[in-house]
Amino acid sequence: MVAGRASHHLPARDATGTVALVSHPPAPYHVGIAGAGQLAQMTVLAAWPLGIRVAVLGRPGEPAAGPAAGLVEGDWHDADALLRIGREVGVLTLENEFVDARHLAAVAAAGTPVRPDPERMATVQDKALQKIALREAGLPVPTFVVPDSAADLAAAGRDLGWPLMLKARTLGYDGYGNALCHDLAEAERAYPHLAERGGGVLAEAFVDFRRELAVMVARRHGGGDAVYPVVETRQHDHVLRELLCPAPGDPAVAHEAKRVARAAAEAVAGAGVTGVEMFQTADGRILVNEIAPRPHNSGHHTIEACITSQFENHLRGILGLPLGPTELIAPGAALVNLLGDRDGPSHPDISEAAAIGGAHVHLYGKADVRVRRKMGHVTALGARPEDALETARRAAALVRL
Repeated sequence: MVAGRASHHLPARDATGTVALVSHPPAPYHVGIAGAGQLAQMTVLAAWPLGIRVAVLGRPGEPAAGPAAGLVEGDWHDADALLRIGREVGVLTLENEFVDARHLAAVAAAGTPVRPDPERMATVQDKALQKIALREAGLPVPTFVVPDSAADLAAAGRDLGWPLMLKARTLGYDGYGNALCHDLAEAERAYPHLAERGGGVLAEAFVDFRRELAVMVARRHGGGDAVYPVVETRQHDHVLRELLCPAPGDPAVAHEAKRVARAAAEAVAGAGVTGVEMFQTADGRILVNEIAPRPHNSGHHTIEACITSQFENHLRGILGLPLGPTELIAPGAALVNLLGDRDGPSHPDISEAAAIGGAHVHLYGKADVRVRRKMGHVTALGARPEDALETARRAAALVRL
């Protein structure tokens, strides 16, 4: 089922595959998104002012279902549902990196461009193949091995040292699918639970990092990129809680983080926005932790903080339109995530938070709260990142979920 208003400005593709915003070509929507969560919601909101019509694949009641120009009812796990939305759009993109690359390849084979490219997605969505690709591109990554079975864990611990980090090769996010193992017994207990998520396990040397950094890189179909300011991300339980932008500290470190991020996005042929998460070690080295081939939580502040948000540049990039400037519009910006602290129905109340001047509250419209679930975020601008963070924290503390 496809729902949506009648279209007036529809997508066509030229010989290079670039989607042009012109009238009366074959597909009713310029862009399709495999998924209908908060990332799709914010992408849809960025699309409307540009006259870009977006259809999402999901269910009524999901965050993006209401604001989207069209809803294709279905599940992004379903190959047939992906083919259905593919027939309705000029180009298909992704809300997450877990959409089966084989299903995406089928959409591309049926004639609809998929960006990022399905073949590259097969590499990115497997953490071991991703790390191998980054290492082969000459990029700095933590030392790692790929054990064939639990029998290889003793050798992994000997080579990498204890503790070591075990990661499910696929379907891991926000710490789900990771295990920090201090000895062989811990690793042997963790291995089967991680391996059963699919694709086996990656073993990495533990990185005693000073802080975590992230950079959003927008790449345009047809050539060109734009790099956002470096952010410092503060995690708890593997979930982003706060970020500061620009990341305080040595400008030389920020320069290197941007260089590495740009090269990492290029190495995996990112299309639209690619989020690059990195560690900064005590001696100032930058190591790539993970790649996200789509808009990322570490870039949500760009809605208020930058001339062009990551969501708008994602659309511009996949459609082959010129990328917008990524500079900050204030000296400092910050974000605080709104995470669930209980399980049950959501009854949001921002009446007190709305009194905090300069704070921007974003709620994702999720019907149910769960512990650690991302329910929204608060951003703020300031004369310094630390000033912005104080404002965002004050407002976030007053949001009732």
